[in-house]
Amino acid sequence: MRSYLLAGVAALGLPGAAQAQATDEIVVTGQRAQQERAIEAKRNAIGIADVAAGDEIGRLPDRNVAEAVERLPGVGVTYDQGEGRYVAVRGVPSDLNGYTVNGIEIGNPDGLDRKLPLDVISGQLLNRIEVIKARTPDLDGQGIGGTINLVTQTAYDFRNPFAFTANAQIGYQELNDDRPIRGDAAIAKRFGGDEQFGIALGASYSKRTFSSYGLYPDDWRPVTAAARGGLPINIKYTDYSLTRERIGATGSFDWRPSEDHQFYLRGIYSRFTEEEYRQRYRLDFATDALVNSPAFRLNADGQTGSVTGTPNIGVGNGTGPERRQDLRQEYKEKSVLAGMLGGSSQFDALRLDYVLARVHNEVREPNQLWQFRCNPGTVDFDFSNEVFRAQPRSECTPAQMNFRQYTEQNERGDEDSWQGKIDLTYDMAGMFGDGSFLKGGAKYRTTDKDFDARNDTWTRGANAANRFTLAQFGLAGDPVLSYPEKGRPYPVAPVIDLDRIRDFTAANLAGPLFVKDAAASLNNATVNDFVIDEDVSAGYAMANLVLGDVTVTPGLRYERTKLKIAGFRLDTRAGVTTVVPATSRNSYGNWLPSLIVRIAPSAQTIFRLAYTRSIGRPNYNQLSPSGSLSYEAGTAPGTFEGSISYGNPDLKPYRSENLDMSAEWYFAKGGLLSVGVFAKFIKNPIFSQAFTQNGVTLDGRTYAILRTTQPLNADRGDIIGIEAQYQQQFTFLPGLLSGFGISLNGTYTDSTLRLPTGRTSTFPQQSRYLYGAELFYQKGRIEGSIAYHNTGKSLLAAGAIAFQDQHNNDLRRLDAKISVSITDNIRLYAEAQNLTDEPTRQYQGDRTDWVIQNERYGRAYYGGVSVNF
Repeated sequence: MRSYLLAGVAALGLPGAAQAQATDEIVVTGQRAQQERAIEAKRNAIGIADVAAGDEIGRLPDRNVAEAVERLPGVGVTYDQGEGRYVAVRGVPSDLNGYTVNGIEIGNPDGLDRKLPLDVISGQLLNRIEVIKARTPDLDGQGIGGTINLVTQTAYDFRNPFAFTANAQIGYQELNDDRPIRGDAAIAKRFGGDEQFGIALGASYSKRTFSSYGLYPDDWRPVTAAARGGLPINIKYTDYSLTRERIGATGSFDWRPSEDHQFYLRGIYSRFTEEEYRQRYRLDFATDALVNSPAFRLNADGQTGSVTGTPNIGVGNGTGPERRQDLRQEYKEKSVLAGMLGGSSQFDALRLDYVLARVHNEVREPNQLWQFRCNPGTVDFDFSNEVFRAQPRSECTPAQMNFRQYTEQNERGDEDSWQGKIDLTYDMAGMFGDGSFLKGGAKYRTTDKDFDARNDTWTRGANAANRFTLAQFGLAGDPVLSYPEKGRPYPVAPVIDLDRIRDFTAANLAGPLFVKDAAASLNNATVNDFVIDEDVSAGYAMANLVLGDVTVTPGLRYERTKLKIAGFRLDTRAGVTTVVPATSRNSYGNWLPSLIVRIAPSAQTIFRLAYTRSIGRPNYNQLSPSGSLSYEAGTAPGTFEGSISYGNPDLKPYRSENLDMSAEWYFAKGGLLSVGVFAKFIKNPIFSQAFTQNGVTLDGRTYAILRTTQPLNADRGDIIGIEAQYQQQFTFLPGLLSGFGISLNGTYTDSTLRLPTGRTSTFPQQSRYLYGAELFYQKGRIEGSIAYHNTGKSLLAAGAIAFQDQHNNDLRRLDAKISVSITDNIRLYAEAQNLTDEPTRQYQGDRTDWVIQNERYGRAYYGGVSVNF
């Protein structure tokens, strides 16, 4: 694809960057050109930023925006079911980033927090993705890690008046032999006598059905005689089948009646849907009650042993280990819709930029879950392999599997936002050097966000006559095998047949076989709900003063945030439960100064120093005055296992003082060597304290296990780090070797979060090491690349004590792509994803062998064709 770089577009500190005009044209093609675009944008930025150019997004087999920006230095990504979802920048959790489209806050369809799931958005229709790490005052204050700005295509981003591009591909997935598909197309046209009108339209579609296998033990705790120093209470493993579909569209209409006036209408829509079918095997074999009983035997090696028990018969009870089988069928739909109307007018030395925007986000998530249980008798376990085993000597039969619980969940969330902003820029090139200006402006955003959840719960009949098993009504399905580790099958049997259990439930839900838990259903239908109105007003002033080789950019921004929060609590008195509205109001203001100094002693060398202050607002569910409680019957009769979470409307926002220094050497065309150091000193950091209690009584129920979480403000925290990037195209080599090039980046960060308990921790999502390498080739009709990326260990959630902390383990990603140009307009290509069959792993405490997740997705391969005119 032939495109051109707009010199004004590279001014990444400015909200008008997405509407910049062409002042210089550089004809570029292929991978080399894509890298040159990104490097030039970084070079000309006022602040500190990195860029993935639109064509560069398609250079590797990245499925969404999250995976595309993972290639940039300092960016770590959290994966879900093998796809990148949430982005952490420089060790800062993803809910503290700012997320914008063409400079407009995009919000979040997830309903509960502020971290935008970037797997919702396909990257193929974007002009570029900007990761702004040191912000200027004309950008929103939210963004301690950085601001991720998605810039959509316009007709003026193409070299020729007419452009058309299309891509189509089909793939093969290793674990389920399915054929995923993906395609996108864009068309752009400038017209009128002076090409004063421009229209660009784009659409993308992808769909893939895939399988994953996972192992998910719960609640490791110290056990002295165990070889790993501890044991989990259970083993859980799954057979997942998922279908994910993305539909995206962008549109832009521009009218430029003269050089002094521009007007535009732009929009983006993206919808992500997921259908999930999950069979989960669970075996409770090492609960505290069992480990401390004569039934539990741990061999001298500390790795193997057994637990004795008595199997149940029919709907009767047994003793010892307990076996559970869950079936979940879930549908999830998330969508983002943003539209903006704006323009720019030049009056001599004064430029006026203005925009009005509307954003609507939503999530819909209905699901059903069935659970059956039994006592299988004696269980043998073996911890000699990291992905350990625990298995009954005689697996339960369908006739032993007793119905225990059925839930119907229906969650919905909506977010509506109106935004308007105006910027005035006065050109001071006559007083200082070219590029000098004085700028000020104001912005107002009003957002209404509501979340409504219902989770109706039914339990088993009151006596044996009204209880049933999988066998009684032919509800069992065919056994399946799960492979959380390649070559080691874990049997899942007996399983629940989805079609049969659905029909059976529909026919019998009103009868005696299903007993509705009115208390749990009422709890789940009220305490998860909230409505939040958030209004943010802001004003700023800044200058950009070019003083020879030195450019100084001082500025100050003020933001005022007002919140009205409404939720519900349950009040139980004398056995009667009532729903009580709970409301809270909060407001706070923040002064956000900044100073950026850019020193360019030569055309190839740039030094930057920056001081900025930024904020991170609490997540919406953290502010809710209500809480949520979920529970199910425990292993021992009359007990329960539950999870409870509380909100905290009095949370203060994060406030961060940020220091940045960088040195950049642009030593050749397409060549870059840069090093940057950064430090963030954060006040009022918010963390979710998670802890597990045993033998707790709450609302008249006795919980054998109660897992509790609540967000709290810690005192302070800090993050320091260094990042480096090297990129070069080896055009100076002879012959075929001149087609090679290399890109390397690495980031080291260290953080300290001081918890109210007195101990210290790292920040969630902060990886100490992030690094990647890419070898690429472009010569004649052939282009290719192979890329490796490592996201290091990071904290998921801090526990009350250190061994309850939960972590992500290292995630390594190896992908490759090769393409061949058949004609000037048609290219064939092939892609390979996850070539090493890397699982995602999580662990507990400070031991990577305390595995709490080992999820495997297999390799995927694609072949496709690209057309452009």
